[in-house]
Amino acid sequence: MLTYLPPSERETPAQPFDKPWLLLLLCVFWVLPGLVGHDPWKPGELETAAVIGRFLSGQHWSLPFFGEQPYLLAGPLYYWSGALLAWPLGKLGMPVHDAARLVTGLWTALAMWGVGLAGRELFGRRQGRVCVMILIGSIGLVVWGHHLAPPVLTLTAFAWLAYALAYARRQPLFAGLLLGLVWLVLLAGTNLAQFGLALLTAVALGLVGPWRRPAYLVTLLAALVVALPIGAIWLIDLAHFDAAAFQHWYRLFALGPYDGFGHVAWFSGASYVLSVLPWFAWPALPLACWGLWVNRAELLSQPKLLLPLLMAGLGLLWLMLAGDTRESDLLVMLPPLALLAGAGIDTLRRGAAAALNWFGVMTFGLGGGLLWLGWLVLHGGSPASWASALQAASPAYQLSWRWGGLLFSITITVVWCWVLARKRPLGRQAVTNWACGVTLVWGVLIGLWQPWLDASKSYRDVVASLRLNLADQAPGCIAGEVSASMLASLDYFGGIRLVSGPEADECPLVLKQGTPPVGSLVRWEGQRAGESREHFYLIELPFD
Repeated sequence: MLTYLPPSERETPAQPFDKPWLLLLLCVFWVLPGLVGHDPWKPGELETAAVIGRFLSGQHWSLPFFGEQPYLLAGPLYYWSGALLAWPLGKLGMPVHDAARLVTGLWTALAMWGVGLAGRELFGRRQGRVCVMILIGSIGLVVWGHHLAPPVLTLTAFAWLAYALAYARRQPLFAGLLLGLVWLVLLAGTNLAQFGLALLTAVALGLVGPWRRPAYLVTLLAALVVALPIGAIWLIDLAHFDAAAFQHWYRLFALGPYDGFGHVAWFSGASYVLSVLPWFAWPALPLACWGLWVNRAELLSQPKLLLPLLMAGLGLLWLMLAGDTRESDLLVMLPPLALLAGAGIDTLRRGAAAALNWFGVMTFGLGGGLLWLGWLVLHGGSPASWASALQAASPAYQLSWRWGGLLFSITITVVWCWVLARKRPLGRQAVTNWACGVTLVWGVLIGLWQPWLDASKSYRDVVASLRLNLADQAPGCIAGEVSASMLASLDYFGGIRLVSGPEADECPLVLKQGTPPVGSLVRWEGQRAGESREHFYLIELPFD
């Protein structure tokens, strides 16, 4: 139970001899695994890879597109940055999806930097580090911090939103320019609803504390001058280049979790948020609650608490009111929760800190141990029944020793054991060990099991099989009704595009998902190895 600890009994903050390079090393170990070495996976990576591939092939810059349809769930900024990095690295032989996924690592590293700067600006030197520790220890960030998809921009933007608003107390003009860049990222890379949340947060902050002064107007005006004219360019060009695509975005996707202006979705996301946020933001959420409780006497008088509290409160309200909330939308909560958690970590009662530390060490130690045990069973073949079950779960996987992943897993395991032996103030020790435990499990999972996972999650072999079959067919168009993931895989891996609309009636071949109708002329069937739910088939239609 979290209870108040008198100042005389509190653990002291980290001392000046602490080495910041250890935090940098941890961030590197956390960010790098999973960025390269595997094909695009569901959800979202296949569509993103296909869009970036199209941009590299000359697709118009303002219209994300794959297959024969626009893809407008988010603005094009992430795809631009992915294409910008994939273009030179692709010439060096790196696959487009691996090169583009490195952009996720860069955006995630930027988010960590932003949270660290915000923590230092609000709470003082060496306080930003613990906020970064809490951020990377959040369970929900593990996937989205390594995912080939635009939602990482949300995390980065709201991390730097916190810093820009905190910095506005000292440097209004420079903070305004920085705030304008944050808004620009949201306008060009996410949706209008997230931009509206960031704008509302900045305006509401001007009504309280040290932000309630004329100088803060300079910050807001500078931000608007930077963000709005530049952010509107891609929408104006999209409307000019393809008016139908612009209307499609405006009606269905412009407002993100609120859908679009053609149909605004409200009041159906509260139950989802309440069920997912506790584990998604663990342990930042309970530590943030403690930070609020222990500082409750000065909650509305201290700027260092007002800013993250306002961001978290408006963010939670924004999520609860939405009608189509997705897991990635919860990223708006992680930066303010990490900051609030940092506000109370040095006052965390010894028993609570010890419990969190013990739980983290046991959970991630057991998880890492099971990953090692499973890998040894699979590659050692004993017990035979266990090894057979693991092989059957990913039938396409070919047993092999990948020394790079093995050495990385050994290294990260040794480093984790070393970190556990270091002495730190108890609250900081708990969050450090937790962050290191998350890094351990993710690093060992990717280092040892990534090839096994990729063998069952990749659509590459399915598309290659279909393309080989099409080489023996008479030339002609292909109609189809398949999932967006398969549609993107056909475009990205095989350059195969399915025709839709009235033109589909002229196609002799149809690709569908499910079970072929009795009596149909099936030219090809396929599915991912070990997959039991997705089955694809190609039929030839009889033409008179």
